[in-house]
Amino acid sequence: MIDPKENVSWSWSRTDTKELRKKIIEKYNGSCFICGVTNSARSLEISHIVPLSRGGELSEDNLIALCSSCHHLFDRQPREVEFVSFLSELLSHHQNYKNLRQQSILGSETRYRADILVDQQFGRSVRTLLIECKSYLAQNSLYIQSVISQLSAYKAAYGDCRMVFAVPATLKESDARDLRAANIDVWDLNYIANTFAAQIEQASPSYYKALFLTLITRPDGLTQEQKLLDSLESCVPGRKDCYVYQTLIGEIFEFLFTPPLGKPIPELSDKLEANRRDFIVPNYTEKGFWSFLREKYEADYIVIDAKNYTRKVKKSEVLQIANYLKSHGAGLFGLIISRKGGDASGCEHTLREQWLIHRKLILVLDDDDVKAMLVAKSDGRQAEEILAQKIESFRLSM
Repeated sequence: MIDPKENVSWSWSRTDTKELRKKIIEKYNGSCFICGVTNSARSLEISHIVPLSRGGELSEDNLIALCSSCHHLFDRQPREVEFVSFLSELLSHHQNYKNLRQQSILGSETRYRADILVDQQFGRSVRTLLIECKSYLAQNSLYIQSVISQLSAYKAAYGDCRMVFAVPATLKESDARDLRAANIDVWDLNYIANTFAAQIEQASPSYYKALFLTLITRPDGLTQEQKLLDSLESCVPGRKDCYVYQTLIGEIFEFLFTPPLGKPIPELSDKLEANRRDFIVPNYTEKGFWSFLREKYEADYIVIDAKNYTRKVKKSEVLQIANYLKSHGAGLFGLIISRKGGDASGCEHTLREQWLIHRKLILVLDDDDVKAMLVAKSDGRQAEEILAQKIESFRLSM
């Protein structure tokens, strides 16, 4: 039996129980989850897989044992070149891949730099794979089209090869379908985890090794993210299920963002009771994305309206939530979460007007945005990145 007090540092909440600490050490056999060093050789630390500040839970499934070096790697936001190096290492240790080349220059008149070129044993023949790696998965509709254009240009410069798009995330089915229609193979989170499971186990310590090992060792059964996705799919748009949808959105938002945000307060109105909002979410965070929102957009509270509409949100719904947003009250940041998003005329015009004239930033999220946030959390990424991309897209379109 391993003594959980021996050679283990604890820097997290005092509410963590001794029993939970003991379970984590026993679960990983007193060894670092990434590099395998034992706690007799190097002091181990307990790390949250999904940090509490990003909505992670204080539970056995969300805790791993790491040495201090691997803990530092795991907590740091990785660069794209690290994903290229990680995938290259997996390929170099797989028997079906030979002659690996990184950062090769392609073309003559117009020159490109390819992330990875590698020869794959395919049956009795050999084919060259041209792999474009992205660590960042944007949600806008032009992102995948830019990837397709980029890979197509690379192939035209190189010649006969098989195009591959690799990303440590789960793609939307529509994006994967567009890539395959362009004859581009998709290597996403699950494909890489399944295809290179043995190589991931043997890989050098890195953020990406930890990310994929977490996926590989995830317990069987539906995750909370998948349960919420299924609930969203089964909720029928329309007035009949409006309160079902409202409750569901509250559950999803709390699951994704509490902590660091406070628990959503339902059905709150202003003093005159003229303006009532579905949820008000306290924002007391002192660092990270939500702190930035509070400082930049006066998001002292996140004001949320949930609309189970069969139609798109129009001007009137934007004005409704705008009436609630006050600098001296709940702040100036609001979300309208509706099944089909906003229309391209009245809604978008009013959103711009509220920002330009009144400095009220209102985002309209649709089902795809909500699903993307849940998938991001399931992947081990920040669900906040979806909101950040929405803000970025809105600001850069002005």
